Order: sequence, then C-alpha cells, then structure tokens
Amino acid sequence: MNDEEKAVVVSAEEGGDEDLVMAVEPKSIRTNQDALGALQSTPAPKAALADPAKVKRDEYIMDTNNSSIVSKRSVEKLYYSGEPEYFRYFVSKFKRRSPLINRGYWLRMKAIEHCVTRFLAEGTAKRKVVINLGCGYDPLPWLFLGKHPELCQNTTFVDVDYPALMHNKLGIISKTEQLKMLLPKMTRTNNESGLLASSDPYVAIGCDLYNTSTMDQILHDHLRIKDSSVAVLCVAEVSIAYMEREAAQHVLEWGATLSDVRFCLLEQHLPDGEEHPFAQTMLAHFQKLKTPLGGIGTIPEMKQRFADAGWPEAGTDIRSLWELWSDPTFLNAEQRRGLDKIEPFDEWEEFALFASHYFLAVAERKADQDWSHRPYRASLAGSTSRVSLAGSGNESPVPDVPQEQPLQCPDLPGKFVSRRYAAVVPATSEISEGEAVGLLGGLGTQERQADCDTYSRTEDLLPIQGPPLRTGIMCHTVTRLGATSNCLMAGGRTSPDKATAECWLRQDGMWRRAQSLPEGRYRHCAIPLKLPTNPRPAHTALIFGGKTSDGHVLDEWLLWMGEGGWRTVHVAGDAPPARFGAAMITDSREGTGGVLVGGMTSAGRVLTDFWHWSLESDMTLYCRNVTARASAVLRTNAAILGRFGAQLVRTNRGILMVGGICGGRMLNHQDEILNMKTLRTHPVQGKRPLFIGSSITDVDGGLIVLGGGANCFSFGTYWNKPAILTDSPEASLRIGWHLLSTQRPDSSLGQQWDMAERSVQPMQSTTSLQEAPLQTNGHISMMQPELRLPEPTKIQRQSLAQGVEFERCVESGQPMIFFEGDIGPCTTMWDNSYLKESIGHDRKVVVHSTQNDTMDFKNKNFQYVTQSFGSFLDSCAGGEKLYLRSLSKDAPSDQPTNLADDYPEIAADFELPGELIYVVENLHSSPLRISGPVTMWLHYDVMANVLCQVRGRKRLLLYPPTDVSSLGFDPGASSSSMDVFNVQPSARRALINTHPYEAILNPGDILFIPPMWVHTAAPTDGMSIAVNIFFRSLQQNTYAAGRDVYGNRDLAAYERGRKDIDRIVKSFENLPADVSGFYLERLANELMEKAKAVSNSSQLHTMYAELS
Repeated sequence: MNDEEKAVVVSAEEGGDEDLVMAVEPKSIRTNQDALGALQSTPAPKAALADPAKVKRDEYIMDTNNSSIVSKRSVEKLYYSGEPEYFRYFVSKFKRRSPLINRGYWLRMKAIEHCVTRFLAEGTAKRKVVINLGCGYDPLPWLFLGKHPELCQNTTFVDVDYPALMHNKLGIISKTEQLKMLLPKMTRTNNESGLLASSDPYVAIGCDLYNTSTMDQILHDHLRIKDSSVAVLCVAEVSIAYMEREAAQHVLEWGATLSDVRFCLLEQHLPDGEEHPFAQTMLAHFQKLKTPLGGIGTIPEMKQRFADAGWPEAGTDIRSLWELWSDPTFLNAEQRRGLDKIEPFDEWEEFALFASHYFLAVAERKADQDWSHRPYRASLAGSTSRVSLAGSGNESPVPDVPQEQPLQCPDLPGKFVSRRYAAVVPATSEISEGEAVGLLGGLGTQERQADCDTYSRTEDLLPIQGPPLRTGIMCHTVTRLGATSNCLMAGGRTSPDKATAECWLRQDGMWRRAQSLPEGRYRHCAIPLKLPTNPRPAHTALIFGGKTSDGHVLDEWLLWMGEGGWRTVHVAGDAPPARFGAAMITDSREGTGGVLVGGMTSAGRVLTDFWHWSLESDMTLYCRNVTARASAVLRTNAAILGRFGAQLVRTNRGILMVGGICGGRMLNHQDEILNMKTLRTHPVQGKRPLFIGSSITDVDGGLIVLGGGANCFSFGTYWNKPAILTDSPEASLRIGWHLLSTQRPDSSLGQQWDMAERSVQPMQSTTSLQEAPLQTNGHISMMQPELRLPEPTKIQRQSLAQGVEFERCVESGQPMIFFEGDIGPCTTMWDNSYLKESIGHDRKVVVHSTQNDTMDFKNKNFQYVTQSFGSFLDSCAGGEKLYLRSLSKDAPSDQPTNLADDYPEIAADFELPGELIYVVENLHSSPLRISGPVTMWLHYDVMANVLCQVRGRKRLLLYPPTDVSSLGFDPGASSSSMDVFNVQPSARRALINTHPYEAILNPGDILFIPPMWVHTAAPTDGMSIAVNIFFRSLQQNTYAAGRDVYGNRDLAAYERGRKDIDRIVKSFENLPADVSGFYLERLANELMEKAKAVSNSSQLHTMYAELS
C-alpha cells in the first residue's frame, strides 16, 4: 500500500485526578535508516525558548491522560469482555472504577467510536486519514485495526500529542508485540519532535497543538492531507478544551482549511451556566488540577465558533451526550439494558448530569459542496429528524411557555447532616404538626444511614426517631396515613442489587414491623389514600412500580390493607407501562384519584407520558393517558414534563413538580420547577440547591428542601445545605427552621423484632483441642515444653489482580491479606526525605515514646511527646522506639482522623484499589501510622479495618473474638498488657487454648482485620509506615452513639449490658452475701452458657460461609 492509498484519523483525551499511571519511558530510540529515507528528509522543527509557565501547564495537561486511560481500561475489561483489549497495554495495573465512572466513560468511548466508524464506512475511493489530536495513550488506531480491519483499508491513523508523551507511547508500543503486529514496517526517526514514527497504517507526531503550522506542514508533507484525493477526520476528545480559547480556535480554523474534512469534538460545556452546582464542581476540579477549561461555553457558542472558523453552519451538528443516550437511533433498548447486566447501576441522575455537561460535535466541510441549499448529512445519531426530542438542548434555555412568579431558595442557617435519597417523616404527634419534620435514612458522606434528622422551628420538641433498621437504607418511601402522625415506611435498598421488602408502621409514636411487600423494591411511588369505608374512613397507602434486586422493573399496583398485608390492585383500561423513579400524587389531600408522571424504563430511557388514575369503590384502578393534552399546552417545552427522580409537592400555589432529570436535555433554573395546575414554570433566582436526591415538603414559610446532592462524576461530590423554597426569603427565614437533632433508631426494638421473626437453636461444639508440635516461634517457650502453645495459622493471601468479592470477605468474618493491588505511588515515594519535604520538617506531631520493646497501653509504659515531624522520622530511622498514630488536625479529641484532611500533602500518593470500594463507602477514619522498632500493644477494634502496608515489613498476630477471655482484657477495656510475641510463663497457660493467626505484610499488602479480632503488630526490619482505614461493617444501629475517635468504642449493646450488670448486682444488695453470691453466680453461669451457644453458632456460620 503506497502513501497515496492511506487514510488519517485524529483524537484527543482528558482525565481527572484519580490516578497516576507509570508510563514506560524508552531508554533509547532505535531507527532503521534504510526504511526511513524520505521520512527524515523533513528536519524536526527547532525548539523555541520555552515559557516556563507554559511548560508547567503542559505537564499538568499531560497528567490528565493518566487518569482517563485508567478509567477507559476499567470500561474495556468490564464492558468489552471477550473482545481484543488494547487499553491494557497502556495501564500498569487494572483498577475497577465505580459504576458511574464506568458508564460515563463508556458513553464517551461509544460516541467517539460511532463517529470514527461512520467516517470509515463512507463509500469513497479517497484515502482516509484519522487524526487523533491530543491522543494521550488512547489506542484508537488499534481499536479499529485490531477489531474492525475491514473498515481500515486505505486508511492511516495519526496520533498527535506533546513530544514527551508521544515518545513514552512509542516506547510502550515498541515493547508490546500485540501492538507492533498491527503496524507492519514501523520505523522510528531520530527526531525529538515532529515526525516520530511511521508504518503503513500509522503515523506518530510529537507536536504541541499550539503549533498548528508545524503540524500542518508535517501532515501535508507525509500524508498530503490537503489534496482533494484525501478525506480527513480530526478527533479531539477533551484536548483542545485545555487550551486558551484563541489557540483552540486556531485548531478549528486549521481543520477548515482542508478540502474534504470532518471534525469530531467531544468536550465539556455549560448547559445552565457556571452557577449550576455540577458546573461549579467540575470547573473547580479542573482549576485545582491547574488545567482550567479555557474555552468552555454553551452549545450555541460552540456552534458559532465553528462557523467563525469557516465551517458551514448547515454541516455542523452538536448534541449533548445525554441527548445521544436518549436517542434510540444512537443506542437501542437492548444495548442500554445490556449495560445493567454488567454491573448494578442506579446513579441515573448523576449520569444524566455528567452526560448533559459534555457534547459531541461533528462538523463537515467539502470544497465542492454547496451548504447554502440543504444539509448534506444526517444528524450525529443517524436519524434525520429530532421531532421526538423536543427541546434538545441546542437552543438557549428559555421556555416557550409563560412563567409563574420566580422563587428563591436561600440556605437555612446552622449545621446540617449531608444525605440524599432519604425520606420525609411527619412529626411524632399531631400537636407538633407544622413545628417539625424528620428526614430518615439516605446516603451519607460515607455510608447509607439509618438515623433520622429532626428539623424544627422551635427548641422544645422531642426528636423524631426512625424504625430500628438493620442497616442504612435509601430510595425508600414514608407515607403519612391521614391527618394523624401515623406513617408507613416501605421498601428501599442498600446497593442497587439489594432491595428490601421490609415495611415499618409508626402508630401512636411507636414503630413496629408491618407486613412485608411481596417483593423488595426501590424507587417506587407511594401515596396516601382515604378509602370511604364503613363505619369510618380507612387511611392506607398505594404503591406503584419500582425496581427489584435483579433489575426487574415493576408495573404492579399494591394497596396496603393493614393487618391483611398488601393487595394487588386490578387495572381497568389502559395500564401505564412498568417504570421506576416516577412521580405520583393525589388530586386532593383526601382524594382517591391522582396523576402519575414520568419515570424510567428498564432500558434506561426517561418516560414522557402523563397519566390520570382513580380508585373506584370496587377497588379497581382506572387509568387514562393524558399526555397529548399536556404536551399541547407545553408545546416545544414538553420534554420537561416527563421526568425521573422528580417530586410532586402540594402547596398553596397548587401541585409543583420539582427537580429530577428529563430525557434528551438538562433541566435548568428556568424550568426545573413546573406548576402542574397551570403547566407553567417557576424560575429559580439566585443560588439554588441541586434538586437531585432531595426531600421536599410544604411547611410554614414555603417548601423546605432537605438533603440532596450528587456525585459530580470524578470531579467531586456536591451536597445541598437545607434550604427554603419561597418567594419571600426574608419572611421565610425569620420563621427559624433549623436542624434540631439527629437521632439513631432504638436498636433494642429491632432486636426484639429479629427474635420474633427467627428462632435461634444453639449448637454444642464437639471440636476438641489438639496440641500443636513444639515450635520456636514467639508463642513457644523452651522452658515449659509441657505447655505447648498453638502454632499460628497463616492468614490466607488473595491476589486482587484475579478479582475479589470484598463484601463476601467482610461477611465471612475472617482476616485476609490482599496483594497485587495498586495502592498508589506511596510505596516508592514515601521515603523520609520526601515526607519531610511534603509535610514539613517543622510540623509538630504528638508521638508515643518508650524505652521498652513493647508498648503497654494499660500500664502506660510510654510517654506522649511533641516533636517536629522531621526529627521524629530521623529518630525512627535511627532506631528509637517511637510511634505515631495520626489524629485529626482540627479536632483531635472529637473527630476521627482522615488522611486527605490531616495530611493533604501526601494523600494523593495513596489510594485503595477499586475492589475495596466497600471500605470507602462505609469509611470511618484513615489514620497514618509510622513507627520505629517497637511493638504495638494487644488490642481489638470495634470497627473493621484494612491495614495497608506502605513501607517496611510488619508481623502481626491476630486472635478471633472467641479467644478474648484468654487474652488478659479487663472488663470494659479494649487493650491488654499481655505480650504474645514474648510470652511470660505466667501467661502461657491462658494461651494454650487460643487460636492465633499470623500475617507478614510487605509493602503494598493489605490486611483485612474483622471487628473484634484481637491483634498486635511489630516491625520486622526497623521503620514501618502504613495507612489504616477503619470502616463500618455492622448494622448502623449497633454502634454506640457519640464520639468514637479511634474506631474502638464498644458497641451500644455492650455498653448497655455493663450498666445492666451494675443494676443486677445492686438489686441483690439487701440480701445476705451467701444468698447474693449464690444467685449472681447462677446468673453468671447462665450468661456464660448463652455466650458459648452464640459463639458456637458464630463458628458454624463462619464455616458455612467459607464453604459456600
């Protein structure tokens, strides 16, 4: 194939601050002089004097490649299973991203793939060239050469990026046979920049995109891209976005100089301006990375920029990625459903926000085409019409219908608890109605919550309490029953594949279990109904739709019948299709009819229909589709009617639909609130919350907006503050709504219900203790061979590279060592000089100092001393017995420590592998541990934790919770003075019946320590550095309320139990001592028998968990 028969393709890349990927930098560049010949006839451009500020900025831009390529590799492995993999060669280790990140990058990759495929499939005799502008490590050429070679005839792919990055990329290619085999006769030049390598289907160019003239010269000299016989596609995926607007405009202008060219541009935009909460978070993220988005604007602005650059307006098509997702001609239903089969997903609002802030533009220019008469090409997705997607987002966000009075949403003063996808709970009594409202459950900053916030306008109210849930929950419903304080909680979920069928009834202020739903579900609709029964009306709840654990979307209607449980309601006439995340409300407060709006199908499309329903006296439900009538009123703005995740709220203005997402485009401050009575919008003026995952209810003063927010892709999380939605902010704020308290559920009530639902049959252990052979480890003393201590069991090691179901490991309750999991560059970077330079030599730290080999917390054989951080490190390296356990910088006595907050200078060097995302979701604290050659005291932690060894080697001994009585713990203490590494003769007899486990940790190893496992640790080669991450693995309501700085405060049940013991002993005070002793000893024996039964049952459970 000669040069005239080739084709060229161009693309660009971006990323976040999630990872650093270590690229292979070539030590030398070998060239084949005979093969290059003419290619080297064009000398490399001479380097100009570099602007130091631009050089640094270019480095930051190149760093963005490292994150995005890791995310795309995650998508490749999960979503393209069974296909050839090419991202893998440019990523040192696989890291599984969150479902939201995976799906977002999948959509980006799909959009670029779609554009390139359409170009390559064009029927033409011309050579084709695909130019990847700002390509980074993106393997676009190989994705088509390896997967679709039939499309690549007569095509050349060109990679263009900074020279340093391209040299690294070529180094990886030269060492990877799977990449080289697709580039026959590939040769490399000696150039530092400019033309770096060439083969029949591939050209590599090292060039700053600011130098379009240099790039143009190289491309024309070697590929003749300006000739009419060549068709060119330029691809820029979030690359020119980092350039100054004028420079990025030069790139667009350069593209328009070619005779037959298409330009595919994918990057960010601002559909609702810089003040939108997602936009704020995104812009701040890139500003923090020192890679600001210099040319960002709106879609109309971008279309004008293409026109100003010389691209014909009729040949330019720009659509947001959310519009593409919603277009069936771009993705069909089965393709969207197929994604849910790969990993459970329920971040729909966040996905829509991400996709709404990215656009795909395709511009086309041909010298011989007259663009003034008709559009030459179809739209991006291949359809020729967008009638079905009214209000696609290309126009300015000004509604076509008259507007109602504008509203404002000022923040409420005072503290608040961050949570989203919670549920509003009415006040505990009718007396306090209008004075207080509760917010139950939801997703918090670290985990799903089971507690309840009370917001009040007064101070003298009892806090509102939720039911005794086993675990935190979200996407559930709470329905008020009539004008009383009684309410019914139904359904919800933990993870998207773990829906619950549990229902709880609060009656006369007390929670009790109600009959469960026929099947667990979440994101269902639930509304109160008043049935005209005799002799008095019945207050009940009607439920529709929802999603189950296996991803099935429901279309059933259920009516709560009190003690009779749930009854399926027959639907007469047209039946609304299955959906989840819809909005539903009754026409009036005590009506038996209402409306159902929007929701989402199982294929991930937002429904735009509008239904009216009524429950007749024979308990038959009649439904009528009234979409056409509503759409006629809204005209081209009809898309805002069908929503997912919206709320319908009854107010003195009528019923308002607030927030959520719609199909095809993003809701904005002009149309986010729709009056269902007039079908007119209420614009929101000034600062506003993110109406995603928030809970809204009508109170005195306006609509109170509680909770809400979103993960803004990889850019950070935005949390709403409590706010009041009103047209009179000063008057509303004077009413004084504020957070009164946050109340945990009464866990004792939950235990009673658990006991009522199941019977526990204690099992007797028949296992006899077998003595271990004599050993010379720390558990064995040659002085008393008759008291042989058990040999420690080696803790199982498991490779993260082979995939791990970490939640199952947590459920098994057994320690585990994970290896081959990348914890970041900390393992190579954290030497003493780097730590002192990053954290600061003079920063003061409080450390433990001792003269003993083993620290003893009980007897305090150490002192707390304040040292400079640099001196502490030097002393540890010199062999002094010092130990640092980091504390919160701002509130060491009140708050747990967090590496990111307390040592932000080095936090980015450390990360948990994606397989351990459960730890992050349930995070409590993340202390940094640095020690010299000193042994930690024996102790247990109530929180589960993972110990990530960063530097040095460490040996740990662990004991299961059943051994606690043999390990010298005083009542109420979590630390023991027993030294199990150097066992004293007096302690040997207590240890012969223990079951020790041993772990040897190397740098990069991660040890999972289950709760209550007694353990101690000792460095094996001097200095040790580790990051210890504590997380909640038990039911939320089992932990004690109040402060827990170290993650080892005993559980609430144990703290209550110790108080109960004191009360029991006190009740025998007036009896003779021998009588008191008789009964107390009997009670103690009875308690011990029950404890043994529970322990044996736990061991049996663990055995089955391991075998399952």
